[in-house]
Amino acid sequence: GVRFNCNKCHDHPFERWTQSQHWELAAYFAKIGRKPDPQFADKKIGGSAVEAPVSLVEIIYDGTSGEVRHPNTNAVQQPSFPYQEEMASADAHSPREQFARWATSPANEYFAKSYVNRVWSYLLGVGIIEPVDDIRAGNPATNPELLDRLTREFLDHDFDVQHLIRLICKSRVYQHSINANRWNEDDQTNYSHAIARRLPAEVLYDAVYQATGSVRKLPGMPAGARAAQQRDSTVNLPDGFLDLFGRPPRESACECERSGGMMLGQALNLINGPTIAQAIADGNNAISKLVTQEKDDAQVVEEIFLRVLSRRPGEREIEHGIAALRAKDDAHEKLKAELTEHENQLAEKQRAWERQIAAFSWTPLESGELKSVIGAEFAKESDGAILVSGKLEKDTYTLVAKTALDGITGIRLEALADSRLPSGGPGRADNGNFVLSELHVTAASQSDPGTMIPVELQSAVADFSQEGWPVASAIDGNPGTGWAVMPYGGSKVGKSHVAAFALKTPVKFDGGAVLFFKLDQQYPDGKHLLGKFRLSVTNARPPLMLNGPPANIAAIVTLPADQRTPEQQAELARHYRATDAELARLEAAVAESAKLQVDQRLTGAQDLVWALINSPAFLFNR
Repeated sequence: GVRFNCNKCHDHPFERWTQSQHWELAAYFAKIGRKPDPQFADKKIGGSAVEAPVSLVEIIYDGTSGEVRHPNTNAVQQPSFPYQEEMASADAHSPREQFARWATSPANEYFAKSYVNRVWSYLLGVGIIEPVDDIRAGNPATNPELLDRLTREFLDHDFDVQHLIRLICKSRVYQHSINANRWNEDDQTNYSHAIARRLPAEVLYDAVYQATGSVRKLPGMPAGARAAQQRDSTVNLPDGFLDLFGRPPRESACECERSGGMMLGQALNLINGPTIAQAIADGNNAISKLVTQEKDDAQVVEEIFLRVLSRRPGEREIEHGIAALRAKDDAHEKLKAELTEHENQLAEKQRAWERQIAAFSWTPLESGELKSVIGAEFAKESDGAILVSGKLEKDTYTLVAKTALDGITGIRLEALADSRLPSGGPGRADNGNFVLSELHVTAASQSDPGTMIPVELQSAVADFSQEGWPVASAIDGNPGTGWAVMPYGGSKVGKSHVAAFALKTPVKFDGGAVLFFKLDQQYPDGKHLLGKFRLSVTNARPPLMLNGPPANIAAIVTLPADQRTPEQQAELARHYRATDAELARLEAAVAESAKLQVDQRLTGAQDLVWALINSPAFLFNR
């Protein structure tokens, strides 16, 4: 509980600790050794141009050699405790064990006091000494007698934590109401009333799943495991729930790592985030079973209040709860009306789409000169694709291609999967990924290739972008970002992907253009490079299509509408409907809403649970 770091560089200006004491204490750890855990030998973390990577999991052991030198005198420091050295056991077999026995000795004036202060702060929201990990003469306790009494109790009962917690929880102070009056409403230090605190991230997650009776499904952990049982801070949910609500990264021992604040993002997540939604909507949870088994609406409401708030509802709450179970929902009819309106517009939208794709095509570029900054090797293939091999370092591919296409409006980059690449590509990293940091394009007339003009790219779109690595980052002018394609939670890629970039000003030269491409790839590990790719151009009017239609659809579109057979018209309509994302969204919404209409009572119960989970009575210690 003592901040023993200011004296690392100089004698502490406000405390009794000296610089020599810091390095004498450090000497207890001079002979510690580290080695990789064989089970994780191939997993590394960190690493940069100035620092080598280290093993993800290390084994710490007591070595036989090692020393600590004073930074000012260069003298070897002998292990020594800052005070009361007689606490250390002479029969301890290593300096590290001596330190452990000294730190936890009943005679240590700080250990018990620090632990008692932490437990008090966890239970009441504020420490007797605050911050709880800053015990020093210049930061006195708000109630020294209370802290001393609890410390004596802790020592007299041989560090019995259960006794300490029981003692605090049985006290009148702990049992205070959260309600304040005009004399103590601004009191935050004297414990005259309870202080409201939002539930910590892990506790909140576990409380939601306990209240709903749903099975917890944390990545990498057994089904049903609690968030409070995490081994480290790498376990997370797709929506980042635990980090959003202040789970500490566990990079230091400072209590300041955990956040208990309240932000707009947290409120939005509680209202419409997937973690809460999945817990409530789980068809096998306790709420669904309750609605199925209990026919009395009042009993359902009472059971929900008991599950979520641990109390029975009042008369008005029962009335409102029953009303929720029996409410008529007009959202389904509204969705059906939206779907009908959208379908009525499909014919005209399809005709516009046909005109667009009839004039839309991508023309693959046949590359001429190919260069690599580091000397990678390029192999041109018959379909215009380029396979890269050889050296693996941060690189920039330079490609020159001529085209007779007039009025170029867009550029397409296909990142192609290939069994010859690691994990099937399309990148050269071990997992098949790549990072395109920046794509630069310049153009010149074929008749005067020496006069080049920059080509400004905009409106980037892709069939898929890795979270945090959107395709727009490949044209944002920042080489520290880029486009990548690793799926969430995936260990490899192995799929082709495509991106398209619109030109702010069309490229138009009499006699054709020469295009100069620079594919900058500066990801730090030097492995995330494109392994196989193909470039194409179009002169069609925006918006750009990533891919043209299938050959059978393209053939139908070229026919005049009055010459198409009924079968061709039906095939074309089916294909267009399959490409209409808004139609798919509305159809799915109507289907899901229809399911809810089967049992409106269940929907009402879920709405009630959602409302109670979003209430202060659930979210805060009170």
